[in-house]
Amino acid sequence: MSTETIIRTENVTKRYRVGGEEVWALKGISLSIQRGEFISIMGPSGSGKSTFFNQIGALDVPTEGKVYFEGESIFDLSEGQQAWVRCNKIGYVFQTYNLVDVLSALQNVTLPMIFQGATEAEAVVRGTRILTRVGLKERLHHKPFELSGGQQQRVAIARALANTPAVILADEPTGNLDAKTGTEIVTLLRELNAEAGTTIICATHDSKMLTSSDRVCYIRDGKLHKISTSAEVNLSALQH
Repeated sequence: MSTETIIRTENVTKRYRVGGEEVWALKGISLSIQRGEFISIMGPSGSGKSTFFNQIGALDVPTEGKVYFEGESIFDLSEGQQAWVRCNKIGYVFQTYNLVDVLSALQNVTLPMIFQGATEAEAVVRGTRILTRVGLKERLHHKPFELSGGQQQRVAIARALANTPAVILADEPTGNLDAKTGTEIVTLLRELNAEAGTTIICATHDSKMLTSSDRVCYIRDGKLHKISTSAEVNLSALQH
């Protein structure tokens, strides 16, 4: 793992208006994430975990504070530059998979490559290689409804890898899966992290993620409550 900071948040605050009431989803979170880290962001529903996830993924603009990606304040970039970062630097894995139902697994994975400018032939070669790596060599031409939940999540991970991102952001990647399949997905993410040095950030409730993480960031009531290392998490698991 590098000592280079890839993402840094500085006093990130997010407020919403619900009816006539002001709701503070985030209350000033500052965090640095190193290139190549495997980070889990933990917190109960309503804690601000998903809101923070959206800030660091450049999906939602903070009310106050800064989000830096590779040293640049991302929300000070133009909309076109922000879109380029999201397309080329960040891969997203969503809990609900967000696959295109009418496209095959291979087509779902190659679509971001085509948007980036790859030829169809190049995209097919790369997409086939990535899907093979995530264990779906025999499912290239299956559509989402022909795949199990775990297989759909593998397609979603393959799609996130399509443009060789520096960071993968996974929102509850095991949330809709049974325990065995969830463990397989955690193992796959950890292997990808180790093989390519890709920074992986997971928003999760799943305790299986914790022991695989380099650090676990606990968010409570919109604040960064504490940060634990993997050694501390493993020790706590043994004690309980």
